[in-house]
Amino acid sequence: MLFATSLRLRLLVLILLPLMVVASLAIGWQYRQSSQSAEAVFDQKLSILALAVFRDLLATQGENLSPSTKALFEEASGATFFYHVSGPDGGFVNGYSPPPIAPDATSLPLGELAFFDATFRGEPVTVVRLQERARVDQLTGTIIVSVWQNQEERAAFARNLAMRGAVVVIALILTVCAVVFFGIRTGLRPLSALDGAITSRSSSDLSPIMRTVPHEVRHIVDRLNHLFAEVTEAQAEKDKFISDAAHQLRNPIAAMTSMAEVAQKAKTLPDAKARMTSLAAAARDLSHLTEQMLSYERLQHHELRKVTTHIDGFLADVAMPLAQRALAQNCQFAFEPGAGDLALPIDDMMMAQAITNLVDNALKHGGEELGLIQLSSQLVPDSERAGTALHIIVGNDGAPLSVADSERLFERFVQGHEGEGTGLGLAIVSQVARQHEGHITFEDQEGLRCFILSLPI
Repeated sequence: MLFATSLRLRLLVLILLPLMVVASLAIGWQYRQSSQSAEAVFDQKLSILALAVFRDLLATQGENLSPSTKALFEEASGATFFYHVSGPDGGFVNGYSPPPIAPDATSLPLGELAFFDATFRGEPVTVVRLQERARVDQLTGTIIVSVWQNQEERAAFARNLAMRGAVVVIALILTVCAVVFFGIRTGLRPLSALDGAITSRSSSDLSPIMRTVPHEVRHIVDRLNHLFAEVTEAQAEKDKFISDAAHQLRNPIAAMTSMAEVAQKAKTLPDAKARMTSLAAAARDLSHLTEQMLSYERLQHHELRKVTTHIDGFLADVAMPLAQRALAQNCQFAFEPGAGDLALPIDDMMMAQAITNLVDNALKHGGEELGLIQLSSQLVPDSERAGTALHIIVGNDGAPLSVADSERLFERFVQGHEGEGTGLGLAIVSQVARQHEGHITFEDQEGLRCFILSLPI
């Protein structure tokens, strides 16, 4: 669990574990090389000692090695050694007796150094034997010189040599560990500083992180700053929405309060009923405003459920109840499909609500001039995406809009006509268009006030 949650521990393990494995292999290799080197060195020394003993005995005609000569040999070899010399008649000449026995004495070559392992006084030894023809004490024949050393001294020498190498390797490992540890600690310092910068942020302070960070985590900081900006924008949008909603609700609630007070003071029953009728109408308007605000807020966080839909068939289904509503207000309704067999992935419910809002907006604010509402679909070139776009157009011949800037029509609580309304209908349409990667625009076309919902294909 700690390995999964600690970046410092993860780096230490990932760096030091392979280093430990390599170091272990290096120590093993060093010990093997030390053993082989010790064998070679001691074998070479034994060879030199055997030749030296042979020459010394020839020079002294079989006399024992002098103590000074033996001490000099031992100092040169770095370990205690033993020797044995047998004369031409096979008799003992000098040295230590009996000598170690060779596994197969008949196979030892004449005139060459031969090595073999044996035992001497119950301990394992390594022996070098030299057989040469020579003359000693007026006798001519084969002289055998055997020189040997205890194998434990060889092993101790090898261990000592390997230990020195191991000490060097371990010192290097410890140095590397210290360098890695402090290197990681220093290298992760920018992350610690970044953690402090993030920790210092709060819901009231989501300012961008301007701290210089390594490029490996630059994208994380950029993403955090982007999220901070989105949260700040969303918070500001929500605060503005709450402020606008409170402003919009204040007047209807004040009016209802006044109507209720007047109704209480009515002197006659017909007058009281009239006041109550006005109060009920004001309550319905307030309820509609509340529903519109809730719809807009839900839409802000609504996850679209897109289904591939035949556009003209969908518009025909939406047009049926809207046509009946228009005819009930003595207004003609026309539907002109132009999308052909086009099918697009859309959220049917949200798109139907957007079109309904556009028609309701025309019926509510068209005025006495309103005589026609037209719903149509067209396929037009899309200059922005170098392709084709679908236009769903809701036009009417009613009163012109009073807002000079047509883009402000789609802001919350902005009304195109003075009078009743929530100012949220067109804002909801604009939000639906954006969630479908499209946009909504307004323009006059051939005497019609047209709202054009453009969707990419």
